[in-house]
Amino acid sequence: MSAEAVIARPAISPPSRLSRIYGFGSIYAKTIRDSRLAFIIAVGLLGGLALFMGAAISNVFPTPQSRTEVNSLIGSMPADLVNIFGKPLKLGTLGGYMTWKYGALFALGASLWSIFALSGTLAGEAGRGSLDVVAAAPFGRRRIAFEKLAAHVTMLALAMAIVAMCITVSSNVFGDAALGDRIPPLSAIGFVLWVGGLALCFGGLAWALGPVLGRAGATGLASAVMVILWLANGLKGLDGLAILSPFRWSADHVALIGQYDWFGLALVGLAALVLLAIGIELFTRRDLGVTVGWSLPGLPGWILGVRGPTSRAFGEQLPRAMWWGIGMGLTGLMLVSLVGSFAANIAGSPDLAKTFGTVFPGVDVKTAGGWLQLFAQLLVIAAGFAGVTFVSKWASDETGERLEELLATPMTRWRWVVSGGIAALLAVVVMNVLLAAGIAAGAAGAGVPVGDALVGSLALGLVAAAMVGVGVAIGGLWRTSVAAEVTAFVVIATYLIDLLGPPLKAPGWLLQATLSSHLGQTMIGRWDATGIVIAVALAVGGIAIGAWGLGRRDVKV
Repeated sequence: MSAEAVIARPAISPPSRLSRIYGFGSIYAKTIRDSRLAFIIAVGLLGGLALFMGAAISNVFPTPQSRTEVNSLIGSMPADLVNIFGKPLKLGTLGGYMTWKYGALFALGASLWSIFALSGTLAGEAGRGSLDVVAAAPFGRRRIAFEKLAAHVTMLALAMAIVAMCITVSSNVFGDAALGDRIPPLSAIGFVLWVGGLALCFGGLAWALGPVLGRAGATGLASAVMVILWLANGLKGLDGLAILSPFRWSADHVALIGQYDWFGLALVGLAALVLLAIGIELFTRRDLGVTVGWSLPGLPGWILGVRGPTSRAFGEQLPRAMWWGIGMGLTGLMLVSLVGSFAANIAGSPDLAKTFGTVFPGVDVKTAGGWLQLFAQLLVIAAGFAGVTFVSKWASDETGERLEELLATPMTRWRWVVSGGIAALLAVVVMNVLLAAGIAAGAAGAGVPVGDALVGSLALGLVAAAMVGVGVAIGGLWRTSVAAEVTAFVVIATYLIDLLGPPLKAPGWLLQATLSSHLGQTMIGRWDATGIVIAVALAVGGIAIGAWGLGRRDVKV
């Protein structure tokens, strides 16, 4: 009599339909899931800017006379400074003003998102070795590359759709139809097609360079090419490179005023498709993680020391702190050079000074600092999102399943939280120093005094530090896997209240619920002590609450 061993095979359930789109059911779905924070930040920045313009135009330039003054102001600026932002067409309308003044910001912001995403989604994972596990599964390399690329295109398309909706809604709700402010859906779609096309073009360059140069090299070179080709479209000294610039190919496509150049836009799209296809083929044919070794300079070893949890955490935060600082510093440099010209022109024209003084009561529009205060809302939301990314990095110890190993050492939970929080606050300091350096460099180049603005930029660091405290408190009390996302929603909600509250005549208690409403006009030296106290309390108290909360819950993802 014989007995046969029965081997029980565990039932393997196929992934659900939802997990194939968002989750762990496919390479595409996991890439979508991993991109959620970048998507929230991009939509918050670009969508918030679209809402800002629609809400602000009726308050900033409410009359035909004020619209005429805008054209006069632009006409008195140097030609190179005007042309670098694009063709100044119909500046007296919301569409024309938004395209000229902020069109480059939309395009460069979306392009930077694509550059960072597409340079890292394959090259970054290959460099870390995590892509080897995926490649060992029954997936072809071309399929891996295609699904990761499709995920980014999906998120970019969704972000552009939201931006188009924000442009259409805000222009029709807040704009003045008699002054030509209303923007139809077709114009908004045409604008985001231009923004998305440029993003995929420069992102495609980073995608193609990634398998050869690695993530850092691809990011640096693609970003440099983007800036050079943008400048070549406007500066006379770089005319020879303008023929290679997607900005020049699509210069006649000014969709927000109803002027379309679909052929130029098609050239941008074709260049993007070619670069993306080259990237897929290079990834398919090259060894994983093998690059030519050209990359950005590494950080000194003493900065990345492991002498304690704070040192380790700060070393991990430092690269993103530097990137945020460089980005905001360049923005500050550009704004100072621009507002310096604005201030000089207005100071030399009593009529302009009177007009803009009426439009912006309480702000000295004859100084660069006064104009910087008017742009402070954009810098505030950027600083808030910088704090969000520092929270995300702090939370990655637990979401990446490293925290249990760290806690196995002689380190308590509260020390891990406090050390990580301190490291995030130090990252805020680094970012703020680089921002101040950018403002100082712009002031030196333009020859404008911005002493108050240099000190006032510290308010942006207070905003970022407060968001760090909020995120650490959420991660400690609840779970770190949602800390960054919830904090990002807090930043967006704060921005929208500051932006839309006054024109919608929101109740006073709601307008006073945001941190930025209590900071004062810091760029012109008017500080509010209440805001400083609130920011410090949120930063320090949030870290303390997070340490207490983590001690009362299980460590989990």
